[in-house]
Amino acid sequence: MVESMYIGKRLSIKGELCTVRYVGQIPGTKGDWIGVEWDDPSKGKHSGEHDGIKYFECIKHQTTGSFIRPNRPTEDSRSFIEALRKKYASEPVDHVSFVKGEKVQHVEKPSKPIFISGKEVEEVGFDKIRRQLADLQGLRIVILDGLCITRPESRSFRQSISRLGSKSETGDAVSPSDVKDVCPKVTELDLSRNLFEEWREVLTICEQLGNLRNLRVDGTRFRDISLSDEESQHFTSIFTKMRNLSLDDNLLSWQEITTLADTFSNLQSLSASNNTFNRLEDGILPENLTSLTLENNNFRSLDDISPLKSCKKLQKLILKNNDISETTTTGNTSSFPPTLTDIDLSYNAIETWSFIDSLQEVFPGLTSLKIAHNPLFISLHSADGKALSAEDGYMLTIARLAQLKALNHSAISAKERLNSETYYLSLIATELASEPESNAPSILARHRRYKELCEEYGEVNVTRSTSTINPNSLQARLVTLHFHCSSSLAEKLSSEGKYVEGMYTQEIPKAYPVYAVLGIVGKRLGMQPMGLRLVWETGEWDPVREDKREVDEYWDTESEGDGEGEGAQGKEEKRVFREVEIVAGTRHIGMWFDGNEANVRVEAK
Repeated sequence: MVESMYIGKRLSIKGELCTVRYVGQIPGTKGDWIGVEWDDPSKGKHSGEHDGIKYFECIKHQTTGSFIRPNRPTEDSRSFIEALRKKYASEPVDHVSFVKGEKVQHVEKPSKPIFISGKEVEEVGFDKIRRQLADLQGLRIVILDGLCITRPESRSFRQSISRLGSKSETGDAVSPSDVKDVCPKVTELDLSRNLFEEWREVLTICEQLGNLRNLRVDGTRFRDISLSDEESQHFTSIFTKMRNLSLDDNLLSWQEITTLADTFSNLQSLSASNNTFNRLEDGILPENLTSLTLENNNFRSLDDISPLKSCKKLQKLILKNNDISETTTTGNTSSFPPTLTDIDLSYNAIETWSFIDSLQEVFPGLTSLKIAHNPLFISLHSADGKALSAEDGYMLTIARLAQLKALNHSAISAKERLNSETYYLSLIATELASEPESNAPSILARHRRYKELCEEYGEVNVTRSTSTINPNSLQARLVTLHFHCSSSLAEKLSSEGKYVEGMYTQEIPKAYPVYAVLGIVGKRLGMQPMGLRLVWETGEWDPVREDKREVDEYWDTESEGDGEGEGAQGKEEKRVFREVEIVAGTRHIGMWFDGNEANVRVEAK
């Protein structure tokens, strides 16, 4: 048994795949041993070391190794056709139908009766289902993952088929001569987690599928990916229709990945996730590649993927579930091609806004971004220490990236951008107000879009306090609210014979929920609290963006040169005071305001 073992051999033991890394004896024990690295890290026990002696290296994890005896039972390998028949036509071999020209011949045995609890069950429509499953020629999507495949076909299968008889051109039955005779219409094929050891074994199967567009070979540990010059030219010339290739969890180097991808000259989408990449080396990818997936690797910086800057047609890059926290580690920031518009950086280690700000520089074409589940959005605070939610963080992301059109799978509407950018400006104003004026330049240096946003929405009103409040004092834990009634509420109170106050001031603990504040106001006015509404008058102005149809009314169809008629130039921008309704709930009243003082209008619902 040990004679049949060699380094790199793929085995399947009770459904678990492993690769032979060592064959030989271990001092202190009797007999031969096989050192294997399991595909599933949880199955391993060590790193290939025993009693301080290193017998083999584990590639993926340091605890995926085991020693087993050569006589341990392993599962037999299958040919591609045997696996196809097992998966899609689970009948005896003579139930498979084959095509000769336009004629389909089905060879079937009489079906055996089915018994359940001792009673015979009539099969209604099962013959039709069997025929459909057995008609392998019609299959377009074939998924044969985890079926111990090692080769295209087997001699025993060919012999068993030939016993059905091969007749003349006008005869009935025809024996298949190759994979292309059994399933000629396949366009999508999944050969993941099988026992292939050589890249040419996969190509030998695929070359017989003339309509193949999508190929998955995930979870395969190739021992040899080399091709002769003749083989390379042959396969490159016939795989012109291949568009999508997945090589996840193959533990190949980046150069080996690019070598395999180069077999398909017109490839558009490539996935190489879970391959333990730390940094990409130079390698040439197909020039028509538009989408690349590199999830679940070990990148820490965008510098680690810099070789991808040579992909001039790349449009989508997925870097989900890495450890990226920096744009550069060298201090030299260079840009990716402007064709790259869609980036996925979710589930990484991004902690700073400076990373977000630099994205537009690194990816000048960026319009769609996925960035959820990063540390930055988990413990977010404003400059004055107020806790911000993840949703607040996403609003700030929109505001910081001017060209962004979609965030976390959602399109950004004009209203969302308006709200995000004005909210961002208000936070900058709060930060400026909390620091001495001498610190303003360093603060604004952290907000690259401040000047641009001020030009769009107007300068923010920065009011710095002349007195210093001890943050640990009682005064720091209070908010001063100046209440006044709306005209409609004043009329209502007057008609009921109640006293109507003008503006009155009250200091309220910031930790009070809004419900409690409504109770205080309701008691003072002699009204039910839930019949009142509180509105914060911020004192700031917001521009009113006109509806596109309204703008079109001012368009002068006779001035089509630059699109700026006199009417449009002469129009003044409309502005309104920004007001925020303080919604009744358990949220602390202090979380609604930027400072320690605010004007609040009381209205009747």
